[in-house]
Amino acid sequence: MKLLVATSNPHKLDEIRGAFAAAGGAAARQVRLVTLADAGVDVPEPVEDRDSFEGNAELKARYYAQASGLLTLADDSGLEVDALGGAPGVISARYAGVTGGRAFVDPANNEKLLRELGDTPAEQRTARFVCAMALAFDEREPGRVCMLDEVEQRNEGGILAVVRGTVEGRILGPGDCGCTGDPAAYRRGRGTHGFGFDPIFLLPARGMTTAELTPEQKNAISHRGCAARRMWERLGALVGAQD
Repeated sequence: MKLLVATSNPHKLDEIRGAFAAAGGAAARQVRLVTLADAGVDVPEPVEDRDSFEGNAELKARYYAQASGLLTLADDSGLEVDALGGAPGVISARYAGVTGGRAFVDPANNEKLLRELGDTPAEQRTARFVCAMALAFDEREPGRVCMLDEVEQRNEGGILAVVRGTVEGRILGPGDCGCTGDPAAYRRGRGTHGFGFDPIFLLPARGMTTAELTPEQKNAISHRGCAARRMWERLGALVGAQD
């Protein structure tokens, strides 16, 4: 089975592939994950104008399924910070309002978030990563996914399944720099793995940021890993139906 993963972010693709492999075992090898470039999909990105992660994930899954004719998986993910009323939420990737590559955008987003939180005490810096995933097919040509009749469908605009994964933590603060003599060191974040807000997202029980985890450790607990494992439960049914 070929599955289009509607992202240009290689980190997301690796996380989803790893989560599927862990959850599906040998069955996961029957699913070939392809990127937009692999599938030759060259269309403008859709405008992500929904007010929820689920809404944006469904929008993207439906859009790219229709553009490619392939069974398509899309996600929308971001960070919710309680002290900021759930911000940055669905605008996490463009929180700072800057454009460019991740090497430029990610630090700008992190700096804005830390600036907004200021000296907010550690106990009030609670936050969570959220990932919603949607699975869709091109409803205009349902025969392309012939096994769908064997599986319970939502079938709302081609949407087969929507799942959510979360991981709880808090945002680094002045007491988390891990050094002396430089109280602002926490603003540089901790760890070199991951992307986005990972260097400033602390898992208190581990005493580590998600950027300090290995890819395997992160996949085991991450919001995207959690959502991907839940999605595999639905996707695995499709694999079984195809067999």
